Amino acid sequence: MTHKPRVICLGVATLDQIFRVDTIPEAPAKFGALEFIVTGGGMAANAAVAVKRLGGEAQYWGRVGDDDVGDQILRQLEREGVDVSHVFRLPGARSKTSAILVDNRGERLICSAPAQGYPADTSWLPLGEVQHADAVHADSRWKPGAIALFDAAAAAAIPSVFDADAGDPEEVLTIAQRATHPVFSEPMLKSLGFGAPDVAIPRAFGGRNVICGVTLGERGTWWFDGQRLQLTPARPVHAIDTLGAGDTWHGALAFALAEKQPLREALQFATDVAALKCTRFGGRNGIPTRDEVNAFRATFC
Repeated sequence: MTHKPRVICLGVATLDQIFRVDTIPEAPAKFGALEFIVTGGGMAANAAVAVKRLGGEAQYWGRVGDDDVGDQILRQLEREGVDVSHVFRLPGARSKTSAILVDNRGERLICSAPAQGYPADTSWLPLGEVQHADAVHADSRWKPGAIALFDAAAAAAIPSVFDADAGDPEEVLTIAQRATHPVFSEPMLKSLGFGAPDVAIPRAFGGRNVICGVTLGERGTWWFDGQRLQLTPARPVHAIDTLGAGDTWHGALAFALAEKQPLREALQFATDVAALKCTRFGGRNGIPTRDEVNAFRATFC
């Protein structure tokens, strides 16, 4: 039997209510949506779905409340074939949900009802499972969990991908340097105060980093390997929906590293997967399969 790359994804999961509209209004108004769906969301949860659709085995490690929204979040992941056996259901906690507008340029406006009652405690994490994984991924929404996971990955000598999207700059930088492959969002990198991306990325590089990078949407991904700053270009596409593109990118990178793709190929693969996702409406629903990615990439050969 062919080995399927196994990736553990730790962090946030949400329930997303997505409305497709012509334009995002600038003033209070009543208006109709062109399309509406309810689907799963969240950085780590979306990354896990990306791993699964690309042909890997994915475990999602995270916390949800014992409410109806939590039930829906887990059902959405189970339908995708993601292993949720290590999710911590929190009695009395409120799971995270979001309402999202996506306009005809693919841009989005997100209003989230944050989770309530989620403790920082990591003692329940089954860190012994990390030695059986091929790579790990964590987002910046549960920092103690990310630290515990990255330390376990270092002990197991496997790649660790950090989706450095938001949070206190000093804390996020500290966690980023515990991962082998931290990649920032542009706003998060800017918040470090290190200057423009070409200056900031080398300054952020350190600790366990193999690379440090930043995703810039249609401008591609800049990354630094300790010696040279390099660009992985993005394929030109007509963007329909950018919601979840960054989550997809990080999940695809974790999958590619777990599959032991060479670094440059892994970064281009992740960039291509995210580009294809942007051509489809529906946030997580637009994450492509491996066959779809292969067909997309073939058009550029």
